[in-house]
Amino acid sequence: MRISLSTLSLLCALAALRSTTPVTAAPATPVAPPAAEAPVTHPVVPGPAAPAAPTKEIIDTSEAAFPNTANTANTANPSTPANPADESAADSAIAAAVADVDSAASAALTSQPEPLLFRNSSLAHLDLSGTMQLKALYHGVTDDRDADKRLSLQLRRFKLELEGALDAHAGFRGELLVDGNGRNFGVDNAYLFYRVNDFVGFKGGKQKRPFSQEALQSSKSLYTIERGELYHEFLATTTGYASFDLGLVAYGGFMDDGASLSYELGVFNGKQNDDSAGNYNGQQNENLDKGFKAKDVVFRLSASPWKPLKLEGAVATKAAEDVSDRNSFRYAVNTAYQLGADYAYKRLHLLGEASWGDNHKKQDAKIISGSTRFFAFYATGLWREDYKRNRASEMVLKLEGLDPDFGWSEGDGAPNDGKLKYTAGVNYFFSRNVSVMANYGVLQPITKVEGAGDLSQDLDLLWRLVF
Repeated sequence: MRISLSTLSLLCALAALRSTTPVTAAPATPVAPPAAEAPVTHPVVPGPAAPAAPTKEIIDTSEAAFPNTANTANTANPSTPANPADESAADSAIAAAVADVDSAASAALTSQPEPLLFRNSSLAHLDLSGTMQLKALYHGVTDDRDADKRLSLQLRRFKLELEGALDAHAGFRGELLVDGNGRNFGVDNAYLFYRVNDFVGFKGGKQKRPFSQEALQSSKSLYTIERGELYHEFLATTTGYASFDLGLVAYGGFMDDGASLSYELGVFNGKQNDDSAGNYNGQQNENLDKGFKAKDVVFRLSASPWKPLKLEGAVATKAAEDVSDRNSFRYAVNTAYQLGADYAYKRLHLLGEASWGDNHKKQDAKIISGSTRFFAFYATGLWREDYKRNRASEMVLKLEGLDPDFGWSEGDGAPNDGKLKYTAGVNYFFSRNVSVMANYGVLQPITKVEGAGDLSQDLDLLWRLVF
C-alpha cells in the first residue's frame, strides 16, 4: 500500500495536535452543549503546554489548522507528485473519525426521547392514547370432560384513542378498534361534543348509555380482567340498558367547596329485535330503525358530597313499537333503575351498584306484551399498595349476583335462574403503564333443582399495556 508524503504529514499533524500546544488557528464550530451547561472553551496557550485539567477534545480539520499541507509534501519531494487517491482515502478516514465524534456528542445531547406531537392548523390539540391486552384463559377447570374445558389465548383488545379540540368548546373523540376478541377494525365511542359552559354540553355519536357505573369505567382502569360476567353482560346484552348506541346526550355539572354534582340525559336510537336467538348487543351498528316511537331515554345523576365518596342513580328505558300490523299502534316502554356508590380512602377502594327493572329477555315482543322483573348487583373491594420505584400491587375481591326473573311478590322467582359469582384477583404493575392481572372465578348457580348447582371455576391471566 502506497502512502504519499502529504498523507503522512496530515497524520503526523493529527498526532501532534493530541500531544502539543493547541494550534493557533480558527477552530471549527463545536457541537452545541446542552442548554443547561455552559459552553466549553479551549483557550490558546503560548509556549509549552501548561498542565491543566483535562478538557473535551475537539478534532479540527479545517484548512487553517493544517496550512499548505499538500504543498509542503510536494516541495519536500518534487519528484513524487501527490497521489489523489491516497489523499482522498486519508480525507475519508479523517471525516469518518470526525463523524464518530459528532455522532457520540449528538447521542449524548439527545438521550431523552422527544414527545410525539401532532399538528394541524385547525386543532388546538390532538391527544393519542390506547391500550393493548393479551389474555390467557383456562375455563371449566374442574369439569369432568376435557371437551367442556377451555384453554386458549386471546388478543382481548387493541384500541387506539384520539381526542381533539378545535377550541375550548368544540371537539371530538374516537376509539379505533384495530383488532381484538374476534372483532376486526371498527370504531366505538366516537362522538362530537360541544361544551357551552360548565353546566351544559352536548355529545352526539356512538357512545355508551350513561346507566351503569361499571359499564362506563375505562378498560384501562378495570380492577378485574373483565367487567361483570353476570352483571354487565346481562345489562348490555339481554336488556340493552348499558351497551353502545347512537344517540345525543346533554351533560354538565358544577363543583362547590369540594362537593360536585353532574348529570347526563340521552336519547338513543335503540335496537329492534324480535329474534329469540338474537340480543340487544351492538346497537351502534343497527342500520334499520323499525319503529318511529322506539327511542330509548337514559338519565344519570351523580353527586360527591366530599372527595372520597361518590353516589349515583340512573333510570333507563327500552321502547318498542309493534310494526307487524299497519292498523295496530301498540307501543310499550320497559324501565330499569340503578344505584351505585364509590368510596376511596388511602389504600382501600370500595365500589358497587345494584340494578332492577323490566327484563324483556332480548325481544321486543316481551316489551309490548309485558315481562318479568330482574335484580342484579355487584360489589368490589380493592387494596392498593403505594407505588415504590414505580411498581405496585393490588388485591381484588368481587361478588356478583343475578336473578333474571325475580318475583317481587313471590319471593324466590323461577327456580334454576339465580347465580352468584366470586372473583379473587391479583394485579401487579411493573410500571404505571404495564401490568399483569390474574383472576380466579367461581360461578355458583342458586337453584333448588338437584344436580344443577355444581360450581364452575375459571382462571384468567391478562397482560395489559396502556399509553
